Amino acid sequence: MLTRRRFLQLAGSAALAGAAGLGYGGLLERSWVDVEERTFRLQRLAERLSGLRIAQLSDIHLSRFTAVEQLIAAVSRVNELQPDIVVFTGDYVGHEPRFAAGLIEPLRMLEPPAYAVYGNHDLWTDREAVGAALAETPVTLLVNQSREAAPGLIIAGLDDAWSGHPRPQLALAGSPVDYTRLLLCHEPDYFDTIRRENLPVALQLSGHSHGGQVRLPTTRPDGKGLATRAPLLPHMATKYPIGHYHVRNYQLYTNRGLGVWPLPFRFNCRPEITLLTLRPA
Repeated sequence: MLTRRRFLQLAGSAALAGAAGLGYGGLLERSWVDVEERTFRLQRLAERLSGLRIAQLSDIHLSRFTAVEQLIAAVSRVNELQPDIVVFTGDYVGHEPRFAAGLIEPLRMLEPPAYAVYGNHDLWTDREAVGAALAETPVTLLVNQSREAAPGLIIAGLDDAWSGHPRPQLALAGSPVDYTRLLLCHEPDYFDTIRRENLPVALQLSGHSHGGQVRLPTTRPDGKGLATRAPLLPHMATKYPIGHYHVRNYQLYTNRGLGVWPLPFRFNCRPEITLLTLRPA
């Protein structure tokens, strides 16, 4: 029989567990950045590019939830990792243009060459403000454009796929046929468009989903072996929300993001810096 005393004990325990969970997700985990090291084997990658390392940051979301100091710490960590190239896959602000200026000081600290694309929040907030801030840094913003990042390697970047006008054919136009092409696109589910149009992309790098930001334990692991699931995912991040995907000759990596939005909370989904190493297949 459940006595009143026992009920109050159980209720108190549940309340303490809930408070501990909120404290962990709201204070500890969302600032506990994970460096995720991955090796990608790419077909026809030039031998001279074997071992090239790329650091990826995404979904910084500077706002009242993510301070400039957190970005400075992340950039310092990236510099310590000594990648050859850094890429940013969008969403630099939450929803207030004034926070875009907070990009300037941290991104000026970057030591390797860096490339970036817009995300949906950048367009919803103020494309011009975000672009102007990035222009004050060494980061090269790519909007349906590409650059030779290293001999034999092209990095192409798309306009935001949800709210912009992505033109992958334009972004990839003119690149030498024997070069490896990496594509930056904020929304991971645009991967299906790249595959459907049979575009020459070896690897797409995306963000947008935050990995779900909150991932709940499950007794049925998904096809990736994860024993957690995200109950809520944004538009254009429901099919490829987290980690590495390999479909025939195409590969995609979805970064979990650095910041948080719309709530200052993460659970079973730490913020991420990805360190990718390229190897020939």
